[in-house]
Amino acid sequence: MTPAERTEFGIEGEWPVLRRHRIRWAECDQYAHVNHAAYLTLCEDLRVSHWVALGGSFGPDRPGPVVAQLEARYLRSLAFDDEVALTLRPGSLRRTSFTHEYAVWKQGLVFTCRAVLVVVRNNTGEKFPLSPEMRAMLIAQGAREEGAA
Repeated sequence: MTPAERTEFGIEGEWPVLRRHRIRWAECDQYAHVNHAAYLTLCEDLRVSHWVALGGSFGPDRPGPVVAQLEARYLRSLAFDDEVALTLRPGSLRRTSFTHEYAVWKQGLVFTCRAVLVVVRNNTGEKFPLSPEMRAMLIAQGAREEGAA
């Protein structure tokens, strides 16, 4: 993240992942306000790209992150054609799970979300441990080790 992006969107704190996004009509309700569910789709897009950037992939026999819990907080509304910054940072890290923190910014904080993600093998539902390489990348991005799970 550049200092210019930090200033432009009013971003506070450390966020290793940033993506610019222009609000599309498909994300809005009839009054041109962003629908509450659209924020979660924006988080999903970041989650998927982050998993791939960590070396993960998706497929029936591949381990992948499954959302076990979401907590969202809507602070201010957004509207059609707003340009925003979407940010992600890993939070806590366990044996088979980790958390993501997301934020949406436009002249300061607009939305926050926290997701608990469990890594499972999709064809069996079996929990799957994070690889040492993936753990190291998450820690380098600020994740904190917690107890086993």
